Amino acid sequence: MRETEIPRGFKTHLPKEALEIGYIFSKMEEVAQQWGYLPVVPPTIEYLATFKKIDEQFEELAFKLVDKQTGKLISVRPDFTPQIARIVAASFKNEEPPFRFYYKGDIFRDTKGSREFPQFGFELIGVNDIEADAEVVSIIVDILRNLGLKSFQIDIGHVEFIDGVLEELHIEKESRIKFIKLLSHKDLSGIEIFMDENNLEASKREKIEQLLELYGKAEILDRALEIFGNEKAKRAVNTLKEMFEILKTYGFEENIIFDLSERRGMKYHSGITFEIFHPLSGISLGNGGRYDNLVKSFGRNLPATGAAIRIDHIYQLLKRKETLNLQLPSDIYIIDMKKELKKAYEVAKLLRKQGYNVARDIVKRPVEASLEVAFNKGFKYAIVLNPQGESNRVIVTGQNFRKVIEEGRTIEETVGKIIESLEEH
Repeated sequence: MRETEIPRGFKTHLPKEALEIGYIFSKMEEVAQQWGYLPVVPPTIEYLATFKKIDEQFEELAFKLVDKQTGKLISVRPDFTPQIARIVAASFKNEEPPFRFYYKGDIFRDTKGSREFPQFGFELIGVNDIEADAEVVSIIVDILRNLGLKSFQIDIGHVEFIDGVLEELHIEKESRIKFIKLLSHKDLSGIEIFMDENNLEASKREKIEQLLELYGKAEILDRALEIFGNEKAKRAVNTLKEMFEILKTYGFEENIIFDLSERRGMKYHSGITFEIFHPLSGISLGNGGRYDNLVKSFGRNLPATGAAIRIDHIYQLLKRKETLNLQLPSDIYIIDMKKELKKAYEVAKLLRKQGYNVARDIVKRPVEASLEVAFNKGFKYAIVLNPQGESNRVIVTGQNFRKVIEEGRTIEETVGKIIESLEEH
């Protein structure tokens, strides 16, 4: 192992990338706050039992270690949603819903590929009405449009629709997990083998084939009602129709696709679920859905719905579209050839008051070398104080210009002249 090597699945974000990721977070926070959501900051580490309580698969996903103070297993968070549920149940037990929270940070999962990735999420807790699900989807649309994305789609399904279909097809409980996996992978040959192994009759085979075609715009909801008569499935479809009417009222219908052919989300999801896609990205940009039984497991019976967005996937998409071209916040580099600390400090302070980002060159070297460093680091301008052979003068320079100005009677006057020179260019 090399001394500079880091573990697989982890990544260092250098300044420009870090700033661009920060920009994405800020745009998302802006939208969430506009919808009335407030920030929460969950701890990075919780007891492993907090996550296992929700879904046993977190045992495999989590990075685990032993808490030396208690001897209990603790985990770096593999998922935010259980943490938000715990926070609401523990810290807001005497407050009335609804609760609207958003959060940002890294998720850690011990799997192949990325094992640490940035995520932005938000939760609406305490509302059972379908309008809550529509609100969460609407916020996603608002966020993505605010980032300049247009051609994205949100694939929406319902956990209870699939459950109702499985009941209607009389697929044995022990076979359901396998069948759901085959559906999620659109594994047609695997589904054929499954139907043969389970000796499904022709009418059930036909319904499964029709199930695989339940993907598209809102008209497929009526088609689903024609194919499946199970009450649970019909109730789920009617809920989706009701939500679509709300989204249509908001003007968001063009970004909505319904996919009734698979069960999305985590084990704790219990109703409407969704996933976000874009034609220029081959990977999911985020997902979410309803989880009405999660908060109850922490002691307070509250319905809930929410969403989580993969910032790394959004970042890759925006870079591919070349719409994320932030400049480094490096305006002015001050080079003082005499090292008059007070003078250089006062010039920098006054320039910062005027809104400029200013750094000082505190390495002793020839002025030419300092200028090269300044422009290589992305600074737009360099100011040379006390240049050799230029007594009582200041040099203001950029990539394509150089101007020598007379110092003023005061530092404030000198800075005023510097700013006039910068504004001319």
